[in-house]
Amino acid sequence: MLNICMTFDYELFFGKNNGTEKEILFQPTEKLLELLKEEKVSATFFVDVCSLIQHQKIGKTDYVVDMSNQLKALNQNGQDLQLHIHSHWLTSEYHNGEWDFDEKSYRLHSYGFDRNVANNAFEIIEEGISCLKKILHEVDPQYECIAYRAGGFAIQPHGELVKALYDAGIRIDSSIAPQLMASSNTNYYQYKHKLKYSNWWLSPETEWWCDKGEPEGALYEVPIATENKNPVTFILKRVFTPERIKLQLNAKKGTYINEGGNTQNRIAAYWNYIKGYSALSLDAYNADFLYKQLVRYYKKNRCNEKDATIAVIGHPKLITSEYIANLQNFIRLIREDERFRICSIKDVYDKKILEKV
Repeated sequence: MLNICMTFDYELFFGKNNGTEKEILFQPTEKLLELLKEEKVSATFFVDVCSLIQHQKIGKTDYVVDMSNQLKALNQNGQDLQLHIHSHWLTSEYHNGEWDFDEKSYRLHSYGFDRNVANNAFEIIEEGISCLKKILHEVDPQYECIAYRAGGFAIQPHGELVKALYDAGIRIDSSIAPQLMASSNTNYYQYKHKLKYSNWWLSPETEWWCDKGEPEGALYEVPIATENKNPVTFILKRVFTPERIKLQLNAKKGTYINEGGNTQNRIAAYWNYIKGYSALSLDAYNADFLYKQLVRYYKKNRCNEKDATIAVIGHPKLITSEYIANLQNFIRLIREDERFRICSIKDVYDKKILEKV
């Protein structure tokens, strides 16, 4: 069996947001929730909690109220809410109706792991969890924050970060996208290493790809699914039948944070993209293409012999009517295949992790 966690990074754009917060985040999420309710599916929303904390600090209470109410509604409708930290919010400033984002603090590591220094990584993690609990305990006293996704997939170096997360009650990580990498002035991760397991225990004492085999102090990794492509076939399909691969969306409602410093030219970068691995993104690909990639993953990783659990990633800020229709098609394709099962990250924790700890 291949367990598939549909995950959504619940966040604004970190460059320019072309519209109100309701238009960019809250209204698209309402449409997404309606679909999930219709299909009776529980997804995991990784909540960019630092945005809420910083809006609260500067007195933008409308955002805080709207976000808090939507998180409660998601919880009451069976959705799973977990921790997502984009720490650059905490040093960003608001001027003339726009946010001036601090790129230097994009990675949580930039705050350090010294408890004697103000605004350290320990405090940021603990405040984020506390914020989610305060909101959700109003409607769900049993709510637990047990999973984490790093902003920008950045968990390296992971040793101190895993310790901090574990001490705060986190038990599952879903930040690693195998075979992907990024290196810029803003962000860094390097996941190009051969993996022995589809899921593994992320331990502070070992390299990120090693499974120590002992759950005490380690996080269970539910990786963001990636698959490679046949370059020739991919190019031909992109040229002659692009609708069979790429999800056709309208212009984005915002821009991404500037990730300067990448020395590759655009041609080299695109070639690396088509011959390498890509995340199985609900934002980017046609449902049929995603389904076929999951079938490939199932066969390559011999899921018929041993269960595996992966995450596919999406973002409410990119949702359009075309996105919703494609997502519904994807859900139905997965449901019709007995090799696959849709679940949330919390389902993984409840049904698998507690049995081992």
